[in-house]
Amino acid sequence: MAKNVRQLLFLGTGHGMPLNSSCSSILVEDDKNNILLDVGGGHDLLGQFHRAEKDPTSVKNIFITHYDSDHILGIVPLVRTFHRWAEPIKRNIFCSQEVKNAIDSLFAFVANKHYEPVKSSLNFVILKDGMNFEDNGWKFTFFDVRSDKSPQFGCTIIFPDGTKISFLGDEPLREHYLDLVKNSDVLIHEAFCLDNQQDHFKPHPKNHGTVKEAAQNASRTGARKLVLYHMEDETLATRKQTYLKEAKQNFKGEIFVPVDLDKFEF
Repeated sequence: MAKNVRQLLFLGTGHGMPLNSSCSSILVEDDKNNILLDVGGGHDLLGQFHRAEKDPTSVKNIFITHYDSDHILGIVPLVRTFHRWAEPIKRNIFCSQEVKNAIDSLFAFVANKHYEPVKSSLNFVILKDGMNFEDNGWKFTFFDVRSDKSPQFGCTIIFPDGTKISFLGDEPLREHYLDLVKNSDVLIHEAFCLDNQQDHFKPHPKNHGTVKEAAQNASRTGARKLVLYHMEDETLATRKQTYLKEAKQNFKGEIFVPVDLDKFEF
């Protein structure tokens, strides 16, 4: 990528069972470092890297928020590329113990011949609430979302110039980590559907929220920019227009509504 460009690359923007897009996965990168926020739901992740003209073996850090299939199964094709297409290098995988257990269980039966040769180069960083980690000038803080589903984490990243992004994981903003994510330059917030689509998509029983709620949370935290992800894709053709309109009614900062393979510089 061009020198000094810092961006989000959306390898997927869809919810758990998308038909017209890929499961959510975001590559945060600059010219010195990167981290993949969730790995999507399977082998289509490699196709997304290919279409984005991005080498998957360039990934240095991976954060897997929780073990739901649409957030973890892409680890299989990634590990296969690390084995077949690259020399072993140390990579950090940030995850809970439960996610680590799920990965080990998965590779016990699937693609183990690719996992074993690279296993020693994968540095699993087992997360605890409030854990800090620094890599190449990027400062991470991980927080427990306290989901009532599977154990789940979110994170903030502060870059060397002081820019802060907050990634809330797969669920809406929670009160207990509000102070940590306040005044983010970029807030990445899930938005399952429009507010008037709740009867159809039923986001709340799934522990998800609406575009309106994401925008209200961005305002509440003092975010400067709001980025949406993990969205339904039945309305993909009109998503940018309709989601942006609803978000603007509830948040005055910059708003970005991506589709797969979009890029957002910040």
